[in-house]
Amino acid sequence: MIRPVSFLSGVLATGILVGQCTAYSLPAVAIAKPAPKEWVKYLNPIPQKNYSVNKAQDRAIKKKGFKTLTVAGARPVQNDELGVFATIKYADINNGEMLDKLLADPILDGVAITLPWKDLEPGDDKYDWSKIDKILEAAKAKNKFVIIRVSSAGIDNTAESDTPDWVFEAGAKSLTFKDTEGKEHKAPVFWDSVYLPQWAHFIEEMGKKYDGNKTIHSIGITGGGIQGRTLVVPELSEPLDKVAYKATEDKLKTEHGMSQRQLVEHWKYVADIFPKAFKQTRLNFDIDPPTPNRAGQDSLDEISDYIIYRYGQRVFLTRMSINNAKHGFDQYRVLLKFHNDTFTGYQFTENMNAAAWAAMPKFAADDGVSFVEVPAKVVIEKDEAAMAALAKIREHLGYQLVAQKVQLPEAVTAGDSFKASFVFANLGAATAARPQRELDRDINSSYKVQFELQDQNGKPRAILLHTPEPPTHLWRAGKEIAWDGDIKTSKQLKPGKYKVVFSLIDADAKRKIDVLNATGEKSSAPEPQSEIVLGDLTVQ
Repeated sequence: MIRPVSFLSGVLATGILVGQCTAYSLPAVAIAKPAPKEWVKYLNPIPQKNYSVNKAQDRAIKKKGFKTLTVAGARPVQNDELGVFATIKYADINNGEMLDKLLADPILDGVAITLPWKDLEPGDDKYDWSKIDKILEAAKAKNKFVIIRVSSAGIDNTAESDTPDWVFEAGAKSLTFKDTEGKEHKAPVFWDSVYLPQWAHFIEEMGKKYDGNKTIHSIGITGGGIQGRTLVVPELSEPLDKVAYKATEDKLKTEHGMSQRQLVEHWKYVADIFPKAFKQTRLNFDIDPPTPNRAGQDSLDEISDYIIYRYGQRVFLTRMSINNAKHGFDQYRVLLKFHNDTFTGYQFTENMNAAAWAAMPKFAADDGVSFVEVPAKVVIEKDEAAMAALAKIREHLGYQLVAQKVQLPEAVTAGDSFKASFVFANLGAATAARPQRELDRDINSSYKVQFELQDQNGKPRAILLHTPEPPTHLWRAGKEIAWDGDIKTSKQLKPGKYKVVFSLIDADAKRKIDVLNATGEKSSAPEPQSEIVLGDLTVQ
């Protein structure tokens, strides 16, 4: 079946959307504040002759050293957006023994997989989700998560193409390329007007199947480049066959209309497919340039601007295929620009050496990284340098909140307000941002403080909510967060003694996040908890 598409020769209208009281003891805190290094002001480098630059989207980017804050006895805390994931090669996708071993490893929060489209839709409108279902089932049993990407070129070296044969039989244009071993394969022209509607329909069906699945960390925005990535020239030979690469690139330009303007609009179109199919599950976009040159970097700037200004925290950003410790401004500018708008991550390759691994904890903290993907081989073989780096990265991965002090009165009159005071710390590189939907965009919002009053039988009798000031999505690392709040009680509360259970909660989703509980005795190590028992409150 040939499906229609509103996409004429890969060119759409141009433009960018513009967005955008019982007291508890306080453990010893040590803060080191290195002087920030301010980098150049970010100016959109897209050439005026090719692009309509919207300077309202420009912002100053400051490269700062991570401000270390230490709480005695603290240890990493896991929450849904955060984690260390093992990337499983396609050749090992059916290796159940490897999967079980990875999911049982305490250093991992889940796995990341990339599957070829042909495996999931071998016939037109004929689907086989068994590979994904098997991995999701295994991860769910271990209370872990899965990052899922689907490729239409470059993953399966044993087949002619990742794209199903029936798509080419329907008339989709293609070209040949060489894989890492020099073997030839076939890739679709990613902006072809026959290929794209088939891809869009597949993603729509995938969304019907998996949107809202709680075991999925994120779904990759793919199908517009090779191996589930942003790169569009399918030449993968190692070392790179520069002659073949140039020939393929020239063919894309001369025969298939490739230009930087066209690539920007192509990736905007592909990116728009996914939020329509996945309205709840988070997405994940590879922030590599579509072509590996200055012009491609310029295009990436506009593509990432469009995605984040339009969809916000609905889309996570990943710097994929990290091979070394290079940390130049071009490579990481997008992470620096947007890590306060959404969650960001790294994906490492097997080419990382000990020196590169040693540099990564500092880079990850500076860049505000919340999740990382590590080759399964590195995890299974327990590479010493990698394991040491991951242990350090985990200490500041995403938001790492510590409840240090919560003070309440001993008694309150039903219907009256009482004063509560709080001291928190964020040991992590990102803020605790709750997504709040505005049209098709998720903006960063705050978790609420919840006090649950339980009677002597443990039955909840009242829920008291309070929005912190400053809100949690502004809780930066490097300093304590302290504030006072007026908490309103209900006149319906009967006199008596109530146990107070404290939590940070997304009141809409009824999701409580884990924090370290350091409100107890100084000698006790803080423990990760989603509910903290504060003591008793007498209602008069």
